[in-house]
Amino acid sequence: MKTYTVIAALLILLFLVSQVKAQGVQNVIGSASLYIFGVTNSSNGTLVGVPALLNLTITNGTGKVFLGSTPLTQTDTQAQGVLSAELACQLLNLNCDNYNFYYYITSSSVEVGGPSAGSAFTMAAMSILSGKPLNTKVAMTGTANPDGSVGIVGDVSQKSEAAANMGIKTFLYPATDNISSSALSYDEAHGETPISVSSEYEAFQYFTGYNLTPPINYSIQTPLYLALMKQTYVQFNSYQNGIYSTVPNINSSNSTIQQLISDATSDMSAQKSEAASGSYYVAASSMITSSSDLLQAKILEELPTSNQKVFIQSLISSENTTINGIADNISAGYVSNSSTLILKFIAFDRLMQAQNYLNDSASSLASGNMQNAIYYYSLAAVKAQTAYFWVSILPKGRSNFSQSSYESLSNYYLYKASSYNDYASLLGVPLPSETSEMQSYLSSAETRYYSGNYISSIFASIESISVAQMLIEENSLVNLSTFSQIGNQSSMATLNAINSAEASGITPFLGISYYYFGNQFYNASNISNSDFAEYLLFETEARGFTQLGVRLSNASLVPYTPSLQPIPISKPIVPLEEEISFIVLGIAIGVVLSGIVFEYRLFRKMKKLKINMKKTERKTVGKKKGKK
Repeated sequence: MKTYTVIAALLILLFLVSQVKAQGVQNVIGSASLYIFGVTNSSNGTLVGVPALLNLTITNGTGKVFLGSTPLTQTDTQAQGVLSAELACQLLNLNCDNYNFYYYITSSSVEVGGPSAGSAFTMAAMSILSGKPLNTKVAMTGTANPDGSVGIVGDVSQKSEAAANMGIKTFLYPATDNISSSALSYDEAHGETPISVSSEYEAFQYFTGYNLTPPINYSIQTPLYLALMKQTYVQFNSYQNGIYSTVPNINSSNSTIQQLISDATSDMSAQKSEAASGSYYVAASSMITSSSDLLQAKILEELPTSNQKVFIQSLISSENTTINGIADNISAGYVSNSSTLILKFIAFDRLMQAQNYLNDSASSLASGNMQNAIYYYSLAAVKAQTAYFWVSILPKGRSNFSQSSYESLSNYYLYKASSYNDYASLLGVPLPSETSEMQSYLSSAETRYYSGNYISSIFASIESISVAQMLIEENSLVNLSTFSQIGNQSSMATLNAINSAEASGITPFLGISYYYFGNQFYNASNISNSDFAEYLLFETEARGFTQLGVRLSNASLVPYTPSLQPIPISKPIVPLEEEISFIVLGIAIGVVLSGIVFEYRLFRKMKKLKINMKKTERKTVGKKKGKK
């Protein structure tokens, strides 16, 4: 046994003790251990699977995630630990802010990297938080996607063979991956059954025998939601009709004006159909473009032949006064219903967007680009009105959500956005425009935070997180045949989030609205890659803003209750009672002793494996960089 393992474990223990002193007394919720598998190059250049041991201890805490290891750990593995802890809480409907997570990896590899242990990280956390022990004869590989799906990984065949050599009886791998026939034969000869899984819920059932999948309620448009969305639509529609009636010449000979009016009237016809079917948010969202088109047409008709710059400047000045007035109105209005506090946040965010558009208009005017100046002014004016529409339907009363609460929440979302940005970037997703958009939102969130615009910073952070989650989920999009699988999983995750919020007494206005708005992309015939990306983005935004509504209300979440439902497979899983090797009772014992005991077992098995490999004249694994 290597002495550096003990030294490293003791250092981790000292760190944990310091954390206890700094944060107060911490109670151990539980500990769990399971094998994870990566790959490395052998001496002849071929890839072979290598095992490692993952230990996790969870204490009460404040939502912190720590990762240690005896080899070096790459950044993507560290980021995956943060995401997996949050996902485990999300899947169980728990608040991660109440816990601290201490992951520790023991491996004979020189370095541990890659995100493919994410699902295993999630399994360990779900086991502890649910109180359901893991079967030690089950292992898996797969990334942990934000929607709860098991994401694509590489080198599944080599990992399954390594698991078979460790005595694993059931090896789980992503449904979007393939395993070779030779690996299947090898695994079967060693008494192992590889099984593909689509979701973390499905994997957890194989690990524990318990089903945690919550029932889905599709009736998410509550009377309160429909009433307020209808009221918003009616106000917006009246505003749009007002602009339309003031356009001087509807049949203008100017081709630009003619096109703007034509586009607007076409959209207005579609909006009436959407509203008639009860899709008030979809109809109102469409009005932003059509109202802006009408306003541009009106300005172009009224634009004088001389002093055009002065004319536009006066419009910008007037709109700036309007925006300040609406801001005062929003600031003065308090709310009595926790569900509707999110409406105030939406109003603030829309107003910030309006101010940004107005600034763009002023910049365009200064540079002499009259067309852009008019375009951005029109968007600013319409966005400012949407902010007013949102706040005008707020019930009056009092809210105890203070300015310091806004700042604290903004700081939390900045940290979360930064973690997701890092992880999505490290995955190497080949979508530079979306990656740039993700990073731009994060930069905007930081700028708004440091200027004191906390609510707007929160919205920008959630947008950044949403794009990052879309990129992570798209990473598992192998081909068109997986559209349905990934789309359905994302939809179920969104409905789960909305159902959970409603069960806690919250009406997630934006969550419900974005869910329905995104469906119009997914239901399109012959869906394209870009439409599917839009759909996934609206799904991730729906979940993000739903979770924000719950955080704003400080609602008590209702944890999902697992039910015992064994899964029939060709070779039955060994009963849990016979396979649980030990239970760690203390945090020091959990970090130090579990690492030592399991490394010793790992050393013995590796030594035995090497002897067998020599007998069969197989070459030993070279000590090169391991990649999970």
